[in-house]
Amino acid sequence: MTLLFTLVGNGASLGDAHTQTVVAYERGDPRPLYAQAIHQRDRRNKILLLSMEAAEQFREMMVRAAKDGFHLQVISAFRTHREQRILRKRKGDIAALPGWSNHQQGLSVDLAGTTRKIKGKRYRTILYWWLVRNAKKYGFYNDVPNEPWHWTYKGVRAHG
Repeated sequence: MTLLFTLVGNGASLGDAHTQTVVAYERGDPRPLYAQAIHQRDRRNKILLLSMEAAEQFREMMVRAAKDGFHLQVISAFRTHREQRILRKRKGDIAALPGWSNHQQGLSVDLAGTTRKIKGKRYRTILYWWLVRNAKKYGFYNDVPNEPWHWTYKGVRAHG
């Protein structure tokens, strides 16, 4: 049994659990979200978070992937409103409007290693095909077809 507690701000850790309350956005509206660490950090050393249920399922999927010889390296998970605004400004219409991204709901992850460039052409990797076959068992789906790195948690029972 894992003990969890919630706090606002930078979060804290208790054993393996790291939970915090963040401001999430769903269809443009802010709401509180209990988010949990997925035991990885981004390039800036920021703890990567997902909604509690998505984080639990993602950690289980990481274990299965490791047993099958794959490392699921997360580039991006939960994003703040500010982070989504910056991304939208940098990427334009390719990125969701702030307040409308699944990342801001704590449901989506962007994974490294799902594509590989060979002679200027981008190909999907073995990791991508492993995810296609296995991610749905944990409730994750590649819901943006032209972004093989983007996987969103939609629930195990609803789609499994």
